[in-house]
Amino acid sequence: MLHVVSAMTHALEEEELPLPLLRRVAPKATAGAEDDILMRRDYRATRGDRLQPATAGAVTGTLAGATALGVVTAFHPEAIMGGIARLGAAWAVPSDATVPLAYLAAGLGGALLGAVFASTTRHLRRSFLALVVWALVFFVSLTMLLLAASSAYGRGLGVAMAPAILLASAAYALVVSFQLPLRRRG
Repeated sequence: MLHVVSAMTHALEEEELPLPLLRRVAPKATAGAEDDILMRRDYRATRGDRLQPATAGAVTGTLAGATALGVVTAFHPEAIMGGIARLGAAWAVPSDATVPLAYLAAGLGGALLGAVFASTTRHLRRSFLALVVWALVFFVSLTMLLLAASSAYGRGLGVAMAPAILLASAAYALVVSFQLPLRRRG
């Protein structure tokens, strides 16, 4: 029995048994760069795009934010311009720079929101009409939720201007939808 144990110990020490699941196999050489591109995870989402979705969303969101502020200002100029003037005075901004800075702030906020929206809808790329409908439903619903929360928990800032704010939200949705033709080729 002693002889058998030493024979087993001797066999295990000198002999290594390679297991096929643990061996490393060298990767096969690819024929060209096209094969390497096919292995990327995000290849199908951005194939042929001129711009990344977030970049296109930021560009159109900038224009959409300024457009939305313009729509609300067109319906309620005294309320919006008075608020812009009060903020400019509180921050000691020259009066001739307050309106351009307000549009710049609206554009920057719109750019951030547009980039997030375009990134989350990057797979909705076949139909411009479907993107427009989804943007209208999403942004108008989000605006209604914020107006309701403002009315219930705040001072009701948007109650008097609710129709203009909803129209501005719809304008934002229409303009930000143009991120799809901006980024997509052909």
